[in-house]
Amino acid sequence: MVNSLIQEQSKRILFRVSYLVSVSMVRQFSWKYRREHSTQFPFVCDICRHTKGRFKTLKDKENHDKMTSRHNRNFKTMAMASGSIDSIRDETDLEKFIRDHVQTDDAFRRVCKGVIKNVSDILKNNIEGKYRPDEVLKTGSTAKGTAIKGKSDVDLVFFLSRTEYQSIDQLYDDLPTILSDISKALVMKPQFKNVRVQRRAVSFQTDCREPGTGHAHVIDVDILPAVNFGDVDIRIIHSEMKEASAEKRNLYTPSLTKWQRDFIKKDRTEQVKKLIRFVKFWKNVNVQHSPSSFALELLVIYLWNQKDDPTQFQLTNALKKVIETIADPKKIRVEFFEYYSEEFLERDHSIPYIIDPVNPYSNEAAKCRWKDIRREANKFLQKPLLRSATSEFV
Repeated sequence: MVNSLIQEQSKRILFRVSYLVSVSMVRQFSWKYRREHSTQFPFVCDICRHTKGRFKTLKDKENHDKMTSRHNRNFKTMAMASGSIDSIRDETDLEKFIRDHVQTDDAFRRVCKGVIKNVSDILKNNIEGKYRPDEVLKTGSTAKGTAIKGKSDVDLVFFLSRTEYQSIDQLYDDLPTILSDISKALVMKPQFKNVRVQRRAVSFQTDCREPGTGHAHVIDVDILPAVNFGDVDIRIIHSEMKEASAEKRNLYTPSLTKWQRDFIKKDRTEQVKKLIRFVKFWKNVNVQHSPSSFALELLVIYLWNQKDDPTQFQLTNALKKVIETIADPKKIRVEFFEYYSEEFLERDHSIPYIIDPVNPYSNEAAKCRWKDIRREANKFLQKPLLRSATSEFV
């Protein structure tokens, strides 16, 4: 037992020494020198490119990648934001924080739209025949006006030809081939990173450069093949879904995306969007993977609806109401009845539940791990900003 502990400690010491030696060798030359002698240092760190982190050998770069915490893309941003959020004391501070750190500006949005258009054009022009899309529709936070600085998600719904595809059954049969064709159209383009085929989508990342600073804003993109139902009555689609298997029901969601996007965007005031953006930002700082941004958007809209959709309200008070709700997820029971009636709802949803407003069979809360965010919500409620707030949309 003692020998094994000594051996393990020796390994750790040796590993640390070797790392320090490698670092000292790598850093014999300043970043400025490396930039000026780029041919001698051809290997560039993707994450540290704003400082032009360059390396002589691939091994040097790999050592840097392994040992540097900054290679969590969100490391610096999240560390700084965590401290900044703690310093927010009142409504004025919160408004300023959202303006400075959370919401995107018009120039940046124009750049992102250009990136998305580029992806859409590639899909339309590089896929031939049966699988060529009739339309590529932008959804996700960028389309809905709830994107936040630093990281956004975009769903590009790949609407198949209406002459070729009239049913989800047809899509289900051809889905592997369609995903493969989409992936092939993207994987050769150097601006698209981590292109991978998922179960029902093709996912990748691309950078959107901030005007002026050149800093990269990472966009996570999912491309989802869908049937174009056109102007079919959505209640007819829900009736079809009722008889479909669980696996096929999941394929309906992208096909309902126009209704879903319109639900999020419709009559949502700028004050509500500010609240959604901050709640998403706060979640990303504290719990990066759960719950989904869409679930939080729906929760905020539901709580706002419960107070008769006020045009103006104090952000700190509304924020406290949202965070209190997150801190007690057993009370989260969210349903909407704009696009479907109660007859379509399943009554065996686990609690908490947040039912997709256009898909009565999709519980967005079931995809979440609530333990971590509940803990962070309870911590946040103890901050001065929320201790002095009233838990109401007033």
